[in-house]
Amino acid sequence: MFTTGSKLFFGATALSVACAVVFAASTGGPTGIMGTVGLLSLAIVFGFLAGINFFNADGNVPGMQQGAEYTAAAAQPPVGSSMWPLVAAVGVAGLVVGAVSTPVVFKVSIVVVLAATAEWMVQGWSERASADAQYNAGVRKRMLHPLEFPILGALGLGAVVYAFSRIMLSVDKESTPWVFMVIGALIAVGAFVFAGRRNASRSTIVGICTVGAVALLGAGVASAVQGQRTIEEHPTTSGSALCLEGGTEVEIDDHASQDVSAKSSVIANIFLQSNDVVIARIPGFTDPEDNFSTITVPRSADVGIRFHNDSSSPQRITARLGTFGDAAEVVMCTTVVNPGKEAFLSFKIPKTNAASSTPLELVIPGVEGQQIAIVVP
Repeated sequence: MFTTGSKLFFGATALSVACAVVFAASTGGPTGIMGTVGLLSLAIVFGFLAGINFFNADGNVPGMQQGAEYTAAAAQPPVGSSMWPLVAAVGVAGLVVGAVSTPVVFKVSIVVVLAATAEWMVQGWSERASADAQYNAGVRKRMLHPLEFPILGALGLGAVVYAFSRIMLSVDKESTPWVFMVIGALIAVGAFVFAGRRNASRSTIVGICTVGAVALLGAGVASAVQGQRTIEEHPTTSGSALCLEGGTEVEIDDHASQDVSAKSSVIANIFLQSNDVVIARIPGFTDPEDNFSTITVPRSADVGIRFHNDSSSPQRITARLGTFGDAAEVVMCTTVVNPGKEAFLSFKIPKTNAASSTPLELVIPGVEGQQIAIVVP
């Protein structure tokens, strides 16, 4: 017996086939082929739907079935609205924007679209898992909560940390500790209030936490838009400006280590003697007269040297590791070493076919005419 729904789809199938025949006979060329294929595809879809509808008999419920008026699908209340189509639409819009702007927007949008699609599919399936709405909700929770809660917690924590960092970087250095203490005090006071008022309703607690989170995120976004404060560049032991200047002590030298572990593996010990003469002693040469002015360093290997400052003034040792091509000269150094102390310097000669336009050597800034040549096989 053909039901009302199956008659509709069978009629649509026949009409699509007839239109395809007429269109193919009246229109030639690529347009005719494309239109005919489209109409035949439509006929196949309508035929498939007609078969499903005929097999299910329009979802009709037999009148003799006990309790059918309560268990039939038509008797169930409509499912609630879903936010995931909107989230997926935002993700698709982000794909378009990210394709012509920033790659990170495109990548985040892909994640949003995939997550929204998965959530939407599981929600659609769970809402029709049975005739019991509570059971359907429980099925969805068992499926997605083990995945949703860790991800949402990580995203929320990351957003709070990012917002807090933007706030700290936007205020000036003198005010940062006070801002940190004020925000921490507000969080602590709020926690004490919640702990003391045991009879506070859940909605009140959620509302206050939501307002606080929105305020923190809003302040973080505003701080990010404003930009971080100007942070002056701190000197490092890999910059020529510091390593090639003699007698200069900067912030990085404060409280620097003045001793080297006995287990440190070094290829040479460099001594700045009391007469400001620099010598190198190679492990394995035990004669006190075995003082060298050159050391051999293998290419593309991390090596270390120990610098001994036997002079009467603080000094540092600098490794000038060459200038290759248009790049700047590679320079590394230790922190300032006090008299009678020592320091460790690790460096690596890169593997390259180009010759250096500057010498490879170990020098003491401020001590002229004293260097240890570096020979690279």
